[in-house]
Amino acid sequence: MKKLSKYWFVFLAMFIAAPGHAETWYRADTHHFTIFSDGQEKQLEEFAHEAEKFDALMRLAFQVRPEADPAKLNIYLVSSADDVQKLVDMNNIAGIYFARTDGSFAISNRQKTRSRDRLSGKRTLFHEYAHHFMFNNLHVPAPAWLVEGFAEFVATAEFKKNGEWYFGKPAFHRAAEIEYAPRIPIDLLLTVRPSQIKGDGASAFYGWSWALTHMLYLESPEAGKQVDRYLRRINRGETSLDAARAEFGDLDELEKELRGYVKGRMTFKKSNLALPYRDDVQVTRLSEAESATLALKLRRLGGADLAETRDALTAATASGDAEAWYQLGRAEYDLALSADSAADAEETSPDFSAARAALKNALAADAEHVHANVLMGELEIARLESMDQPYVEEEWKNARRYISKAAELSPRDPYALFALAQSYSRRGHRDAVVSPSLKTAFERAPESREIRFAYAIDLANNGQFEAAIQLLSILANDPHGGDAGRDAIRRIEAMRDGSTILATDIAPVIGETSDEAD
Repeated sequence: MKKLSKYWFVFLAMFIAAPGHAETWYRADTHHFTIFSDGQEKQLEEFAHEAEKFDALMRLAFQVRPEADPAKLNIYLVSSADDVQKLVDMNNIAGIYFARTDGSFAISNRQKTRSRDRLSGKRTLFHEYAHHFMFNNLHVPAPAWLVEGFAEFVATAEFKKNGEWYFGKPAFHRAAEIEYAPRIPIDLLLTVRPSQIKGDGASAFYGWSWALTHMLYLESPEAGKQVDRYLRRINRGETSLDAARAEFGDLDELEKELRGYVKGRMTFKKSNLALPYRDDVQVTRLSEAESATLALKLRRLGGADLAETRDALTAATASGDAEAWYQLGRAEYDLALSADSAADAEETSPDFSAARAALKNALAADAEHVHANVLMGELEIARLESMDQPYVEEEWKNARRYISKAAELSPRDPYALFALAQSYSRRGHRDAVVSPSLKTAFERAPESREIRFAYAIDLANNGQFEAAIQLLSILANDPHGGDAGRDAIRRIEAMRDGSTILATDIAPVIGETSDEAD
């Protein structure tokens, strides 16, 4: 009877899991990616090869050296753009990228399209990976127009089975924005973020950003070299407009050239040059229980219907799998934070008891589950912080033991290293482990806002003010909001000038970031 009950709960979890009830999931492991798909195995293998080719093409085009041991990006492929929208509870998107401290990931779809003015799932993913690539490899602050224009410019890459590849094809899915939406003056395009533009002009921002990027890289005789110099000028402190005038010339003439450029025939690159990519792709089929847990994890990551996902994960834990228990703990943790935020209660702390209970079961099933150890340690530290009592080192050391164990088990895991550093910094204590932990965490996940801010604070506290400001300048230009970055820069500048002492409370107010492709 117990066995029947156990299998019934597993079946229930699989039935509730979406998208694609009770679907089999496959996992492809490559040099740069871990890709999950509930589609066909062969299709996933082909897509994995294209993803690695795209990374190789980006490195070739922008002269970025290959990495021997890169931090892999998790990618989830679902059937359609509608499935993506249901997962994240957002309209008019085909894919989304989340830069997360506990593991960045992208969600895209496998939809193909015969219409050149429609965005395919593959191009959506290439757009999202372009943001990840830029954050990880181009270490200079780029203005919003180039961040989005760059992603649109490279996303149209195509790879043929005969070895040919295409780079810089026109983004026809942006044509309507250029033709029908209000025009954006060039000085505005070069200086604002899309969130600052009202009405239809916000969508036009993406189209004109792509057009300007395409023109500067493929039409200009310098083939993008002036863009590199433009970025270096911004890096030295020049404004975007001053840097543009110096490298692109008279802005009125630039705007006139751009308006004419979008009306003419656009060039693109075609080559049969063999791309030096890592072609070792391993595809494995997940078990029914693993597929069910993965589908529910994806639902949790998307954030829609979190309470229903928690209930389905509760059923999935009947398998006794540590990962199912961990995902339940994560869901309970997220729900506790949501409930606390909704209550807007300043005097109370979130109730993490359900999350703590699930994590205890996860660690009972697998004492070496790295992220379960990290989250358990964070909950123990949160419990100590909520208690109105003096600091007792032994209690904090006991709470920190989970995080320390995680860092020992996975010494290059950015989440574990960040949590270890924060376990000291949150009490305002300095320890020899803090700086090297944050440095390695940042090297492994520079796209994480939390880690970038914490590392910048640490650099400033060690007197490296310019390096700290440089790290935050990239966030200050974030197309999806850079107010927190600019505020942090002002505080570090004040600290550098001797007018204030930098507190360690910047990082906690910084949320994680996402980018969506419509």
